[in-house]
Amino acid sequence: MSKPVLKSYLSTQILKTYNFKIGDFYFFENFIVVEYAENIVVSMDVLQTIKKIVMQHFPNNKPFGIIVNKIHPFNTVPTDAMKLEKEAPNLVVTAVVSEDFTQTVNFDLENHFFKQINRRLFSNLEEAEKWVNEKIETKKGSLN
Repeated sequence: MSKPVLKSYLSTQILKTYNFKIGDFYFFENFIVVEYAENIVVSMDVLQTIKKIVMQHFPNNKPFGIIVNKIHPFNTVPTDAMKLEKEAPNLVVTAVVSEDFTQTVNFDLENHFFKQINRRLFSNLEEAEKWVNEKIETKKGSLN
């Protein structure tokens, strides 16, 4: 499994942390690192817990990204991808970090449902963070 964000080089850059039953959410300037709880099923219903907080940090005009740091196994509801794109129109990029790509079986399936959000797999947080920041800065530049 991947290294937890609190034990990574990113730990000193965390602006705000929220701990919920569904997992831990670490807010940075341009993105959120999510570490879902073990064996949770991630759906839009579950994400309603954090949605209001996300919108406060990243209002509709501010593009942001998500890095899912897969430190525990979990499942997703792939068809909720379309709902996520509608409910978070300023979410422009998602990275999934896993040292074991066999644990990311749902990634390809989920990609069939995402139409607007750019997504990629990474083996470490550093590569994911660099890619997410590049995509966010490009998006910000296109809005000016």
